[in-house]
Amino acid sequence: MKLISRLLYLPVVGMLLLASCAKEEAESYDKFEDQALEAWMTQNRKDLLGNLQSEGNYYVEVLEAGEDLSTVKPVRDTACWVRFDFSGRDLNGNIVLTRRAVEAKLVNTFTKYTHYVPYYRYCGDVNTSLMEGTYLAMRNVLHLDPEYARQHGLDEEFTLRKGSKIRLYMPSRIVSSSGVEGDGGYEGQYSLSSQRPFIVEMEIESVVKNPLESEGSEVDSFCAANGKQWLYTEEGDEAGSSKLPTGYDDENHPYKLRDKGYRWVSACDTVAQVYVDVLYDPTNEADRLNFDFPVRSEENTLLWDNTRYNVGFEPYNGSDLEAKIAEALKKRFHADADYKNPGLKSRDADSVGLEGEAKIWYIARMLDGFIYETNIDEVKELVFGEVASKGEALTYTPNEDRSSQIGAYYYVVPNLCYGQWAEFVTVSTQGFGATGRTGSTTTSGGSTGYSSSYYDYLNYYNYYNSYYGNSYYGSYYDNYYYNYYNSYYYNYYNYGNTTTETTTTISTEIPPYTPLVYQIYIEPSDE
Repeated sequence: MKLISRLLYLPVVGMLLLASCAKEEAESYDKFEDQALEAWMTQNRKDLLGNLQSEGNYYVEVLEAGEDLSTVKPVRDTACWVRFDFSGRDLNGNIVLTRRAVEAKLVNTFTKYTHYVPYYRYCGDVNTSLMEGTYLAMRNVLHLDPEYARQHGLDEEFTLRKGSKIRLYMPSRIVSSSGVEGDGGYEGQYSLSSQRPFIVEMEIESVVKNPLESEGSEVDSFCAANGKQWLYTEEGDEAGSSKLPTGYDDENHPYKLRDKGYRWVSACDTVAQVYVDVLYDPTNEADRLNFDFPVRSEENTLLWDNTRYNVGFEPYNGSDLEAKIAEALKKRFHADADYKNPGLKSRDADSVGLEGEAKIWYIARMLDGFIYETNIDEVKELVFGEVASKGEALTYTPNEDRSSQIGAYYYVVPNLCYGQWAEFVTVSTQGFGATGRTGSTTTSGGSTGYSSSYYDYLNYYNYYNSYYGNSYYGSYYDNYYYNYYNSYYYNYYNYGNTTTETTTTISTEIPPYTPLVYQIYIEPSDE
């Protein structure tokens, strides 16, 4: 019994020793990296040595203090969502990851599929999605060297708030165990190997306590900047609202509300902040959207100024992109006549209905005008500079699980007519939700195959080789069939290789709680 106990005990001891060795090795590397980072700071940023943070062993440089704490709360005050600009470099100054289009352009990693805007991440009591070093800086009080604080007019105990801009010099253990690389919709950046220090520059753009309320305010502000919105509610007793119209003669029908200056109406009386413009005409210059608008809360407090997405490079460089898109849509869909909304032709216009199916062409945007997706090839060429894959009409079906499209489609499309243009704006509840959509890059194609003629030859070669083996006849037939026919079929006529083109598809990241605007065209019915 004692022997058995000893035998069982030995593996346990071995495991503990291995774990101890691994722990010691990790601790040894951490200590070595801390010393190396300190040596780098001593040589390059000696003025920041006193700004070492005990939790995480990273150094802080305050570039801008931000707004006065008498008017705003610090990020660490409560669980919140934070928009922050971000750029990261290695110790040699090479850009590894950035949200800045200018920097991406400088290092030749700029892509038109990337939405270069600040990160939007949750920052609460537990870190769920932030780089550990940035999370520590946001949630903790930063302790600054007294002399550094005095020289820069800062408090020795500094907290991040809206407008704060800092630079962090971080050891790898609070960066990532596997290093850093640009992926998830931000492809094209350089990679930082594991166990390498990282320099991050970040600026707090805004702090959002209630993301649902915030994006609702953004949608309302967008609609207000593009013609007012009218709410359909079950009661219909609020200002600027009514019950659903009973027919075309109803004074609150969308077509009549447009004459009163209300461009947007509720898509459904029980779904909040999904608004549709049923009279949208892409060929009408007056219908072009305004993407410059201030975002205000329900109390009319200015939250931030949303501006048109403009990175300074094509196609988002203040050019006439919208005019070019309008011209392309007119040429493709209405080349022979001016567009006329089919819903205006008669009261009996053929609508999709709750049980109907439809083929839809669309342009999908963020509320700042950035086009992240479209199935219209002419628009792809204008926006992305290429048509990576030929677009096909989106098939809309009254799918009960509503998994094939974003939820807003199922409230908008049934009320539209075949052959009709429309546009709608939606909060994330009927879009990509609180998690958003992860960006990605997928590659297809590039396979190699053989023609049927080559396969006929190859099969016969394998047959005779198995029959004759390595005998005299085998050698004879091998020389005759393999050398002659392989040359004839494979090399001379090149029947052997058939290669398909490689297609790379990039899916743009959709941040959490992101409102969207869609411009859609429903194909005329075949019936």
